Amino acid sequence: MKTKHIVLAGLTCVIVSMLIGYTLGDSKEDTQGVEKGSAGLRELEKKIEGLKTELNTVKLSSKGPVQKVQDTAQGPVGPGLKVAVLSVRKVFQECRRSADYRKEAIADQDRVLAELDELSKEIEAERAELAALKENSSDYLARAKALFEKQANYQARQEFYKQQMEFKDQLWTKELYQDILRTAGEVAKDRGFDLVFREDEIDFSETNINELGLAMRSHKLLYSAGCPDISDEVIARLDAE
Repeated sequence: MKTKHIVLAGLTCVIVSMLIGYTLGDSKEDTQGVEKGSAGLRELEKKIEGLKTELNTVKLSSKGPVQKVQDTAQGPVGPGLKVAVLSVRKVFQECRRSADYRKEAIADQDRVLAELDELSKEIEAERAELAALKENSSDYLARAKALFEKQANYQARQEFYKQQMEFKDQLWTKELYQDILRTAGEVAKDRGFDLVFREDEIDFSETNINELGLAMRSHKLLYSAGCPDISDEVIARLDAE
């Protein structure tokens, strides 16, 4: 800032001194005075231009180098950007793999329930037989021990089948979701889409507040303005695999 003031002061002094010198020249020597005045004006113009250049240099140095800044935080934007939407819920519900998995899961569940039901009937029968025996007899104690072991086995199987089904559901869901992402990328590439957003309707009839809160937090796309929906095409490609 001080340098800028010094340059401006110098420019003012040069202009004043040149004007004074020009007006105080010898009036008797008109021709010579005119020539000196013209030369003085040319010299004045050169000095003014030099001071302007120096002043501009001072301004630039005080602000720092001017750089072309590109905002890369928003990513590529432009009128030619093509966007599509995809309903992951629809793909999960309507693709053939989901229907096949549901049939297989129901069959496994029926088999497990039948096995546990048979074991439960055996436990109830042995409990009735144990009740008919005299307590503290050797036969009673032996039958009671066998009954307790069978009950523990029933509870262990019940917990094992539950965890097994949950793990199987988790693994199947993960694999199908990965295939949905891959197939959506293939469709987008083939059709020239730059972005694909997930678009799923929130089921406000959910009674579980935790599930409803999770659905609201994961619902990112609020409005799609009629963007093309590639859900059916993704389903068709998954079914064809």
